[in-house]
Amino acid sequence: MENTSPTYHHFLEGWHQFMLVATFVAIAAALIILIIHYAKVAAIKTYKGKYDYLKINRIRAYQMFYFALASAIFFYGNTIGDVTVGKSLVYIFVRFFISMCVGVLVGYVIYLILKFYYPTFLERKLTALRYTPRISKSGNEMRLLSEEEEDVHLDEGMQAEENVFSIDYDVWVDEHTGEVQIEKYLGYLEALECGSCGFKTLKIEREQIVEPATEEKEGKLIKHYKCTYCQSVRTTQHTIARIIKSDSEYRLPADYILKGQRKVKSIMIEIISTKGDKKEFYFQNTKQASEFLDEFDFDNIPKQ
Repeated sequence: MENTSPTYHHFLEGWHQFMLVATFVAIAAALIILIIHYAKVAAIKTYKGKYDYLKINRIRAYQMFYFALASAIFFYGNTIGDVTVGKSLVYIFVRFFISMCVGVLVGYVIYLILKFYYPTFLERKLTALRYTPRISKSGNEMRLLSEEEEDVHLDEGMQAEENVFSIDYDVWVDEHTGEVQIEKYLGYLEALECGSCGFKTLKIEREQIVEPATEEKEGKLIKHYKCTYCQSVRTTQHTIARIIKSDSEYRLPADYILKGQRKVKSIMIEIISTKGDKKEFYFQNTKQASEFLDEFDFDNIPKQ
């Protein structure tokens, strides 16, 4: 039954105008978010600065941009079909529900793309920024030292961080003037910061089950940590859940041998967990790759 009430039509007109304004506001907000993001990136002069900023903020900025667009779709959907909606109050709720479903669907698809698909492209962008040749203060192109060459420029603590793969240092050298630039990056594996020496070299040495978990009660686990640099130790107590569901045991090769190492430019290791998680790691030589495999643990990979 058609609703001809002047009050209803007045409300519908106001609702239409409100949603139309909200649509333009959401689009404007999306554009402002994108412009501010790119302006901040352009204002950063160094490749390392761009790398650090993009690693933290690129995906978040894109999420805000696309979610604002999804909101604009929702608002605009509530301006469509005023003739049909004008017939009955029921239709305005139907239109609201359909618009909300479309907006949520678009937002969810964007979320999945940014979470699972886009990080691969971002990593390529970050890699390009990381390995673009630096320019020294004298205007000369600098050379990135190999893992073996860079150790002379790193102190013992820095080398210890690299040995446990918690931090990775890049050393750039101007071979004409001797200028050195050391850049710090997050490593492949996670280690805690040692309270004694301040380096990220505190790793689990062993785990001790004090009370085994059962189906009736939780258990207790003590983790023993030791700093690989200053040798200080610490312990923490953790709770073991009553029901533990473990996947099939995942094992890495016991040894890793590659012939003709002198012809190898880089090594890529791809590891896929039993849950389908996939990680790629790049190394300069087989020695570094082998040491990484000895230290590797999926649980110690830093959260991105």
